[in-house]
Amino acid sequence: MDAPALSADPSSPLRRRLLRAALLAPLAGALATLPGCSLPVQVDGTFLQPWRSHLQWGLADWQRSLKLAHTLGCRQLVLQWTGIIGGNEGDWSLPDSSLQQLFAAASQTNIRIRVGLPFQQRWWQAIGADDATLQAFLADSLAQARGWLAQAPWSKQPAFDGWYVPYELEQYHWADPARQQWLAQWLHGLQQAASARGGDCAISCYFSRLQTTGNLVTMWQAVLAQATLRPMVQDGVGVAGAGNVQQLQPLLDHFHAHDIGFDAIVELFRELPGSAAYGSAFKGETADAARIQRQLAWARDSGAQHVLVYALDPWLSQDTPQGEALRKRWGI
Repeated sequence: MDAPALSADPSSPLRRRLLRAALLAPLAGALATLPGCSLPVQVDGTFLQPWRSHLQWGLADWQRSLKLAHTLGCRQLVLQWTGIIGGNEGDWSLPDSSLQQLFAAASQTNIRIRVGLPFQQRWWQAIGADDATLQAFLADSLAQARGWLAQAPWSKQPAFDGWYVPYELEQYHWADPARQQWLAQWLHGLQQAASARGGDCAISCYFSRLQTTGNLVTMWQAVLAQATLRPMVQDGVGVAGAGNVQQLQPLLDHFHAHDIGFDAIVELFRELPGSAAYGSAFKGETADAARIQRQLAWARDSGAQHVLVYALDPWLSQDTPQGEALRKRWGI
């Protein structure tokens, strides 16, 4: 098929995922010693999206971040990726010493770590390009992922909790049955390579507001027919608004009907007006507690086996009036 031109997806998590280090301003002092209080909220896990600034983190920084997660009841942290390939600032990856410190901090807080594979920046261009470009990307990225996994020692860590594929799926770019099959074959290859190193493999999805004949149920049917993956469903409220969860109900119904276990992801931020469609010009702030409580209620009622938040760092930890208000509301 001829793929449609890549459009600016107003619900695309790219804008909220690709945050620059300048936005990540943790309130180090306040999180260094957290009070032992009874919190009005408990979540099962959180994400951590590393950037170049995390290359400077020492053991105390990882301990501080995981201590915050532990205080809220988290038992899992998803390290979204271990590095970025093909970014504007060049390739980079967390050194083994950083990951060892993360695992050490995780063991101290009884938190398990799901390790994300390196993220290929070309993903967004490839899925919006013609079929030949997409197929070339899938083949090349699979080969690189296999090579990286073959050398990755992290499944031997006591706190290891599986692998995470850092490419978010939606129904817009995968409406065509042929593309669904390519996606399923690619994910099957990734899952096999990950399984060979030990541990299961998870991947996130979200509902795109772009008009398309595709739907998430059909896409997941094609994927799960070939690849054994754990779905993680983003609520999409941070960008698309509260009504976005209604668009996810057919997918949740499908998971329930076929006894497919999944996790729900609650977004702790809201997008501010003026954000660019793609790239680093994302503008956001911590959402108000009442909205987040409604999202958490949706997530608990969704049938998800685990509820994760995106993300305690930076949206709860940062030194902003909104972050401070949420900490106060949650007794931190």
